[in-house]
Amino acid sequence: MGLLLLAACTTTKVLNEWRNTNGADTRFGHIVMVALFKQDQTRRMFEDEFAWQISNQGQMVTRSYNLVPSLNENTTGRIATIAQAVGADGILTIRMVNSKQPTETAADNSHLVPMNLSGFLQHSWKDNYDPPELMTNAVMTVESRLFDAKSGKLVWSLATQSKNQFGLKWEITLLAKRVLGKLKDATQTK
Repeated sequence: MGLLLLAACTTTKVLNEWRNTNGADTRFGHIVMVALFKQDQTRRMFEDEFAWQISNQGQMVTRSYNLVPSLNENTTGRIATIAQAVGADGILTIRMVNSKQPTETAADNSHLVPMNLSGFLQHSWKDNYDPPELMTNAVMTVESRLFDAKSGKLVWSLATQSKNQFGLKWEITLLAKRVLGKLKDATQTK
């Protein structure tokens, strides 16, 4: 019954999805979760919820704030090296592209052109939307990307839009459920 209620309450819709079909290995046993937010509290909320749901799927997960406590455009370049050092084979990034009433799609703000991890992290930090405080009923456009930790190549990306009806914490829970469900459909775990 609880799952039915959760599914009925979700306000997250998929705007677009891309996956690498060039024979890239999409099985990841250890993922580093990176929420690209300038505010530490927001970053931790996203990373904690996504990590909790990933670990409940039986995968090993490391929160990036445990590896790189202060995330900024000068420290993002270390994520791939640190992820490899802790034995991760995948890096899942999430960032808010914008938060407002729906007047444009994620395609207007999000560059879905496949690019490697270091290029994406450098580009994303400058182009990242970090709201001072997310208002109820605001529409959040969020981009999620999965990279291969060894090669830095993009494996999968998803753009979603969610209406913040229930408060940020609840919306993060619903968003994580939707994103990780789509990720599970697109990839195989070890």
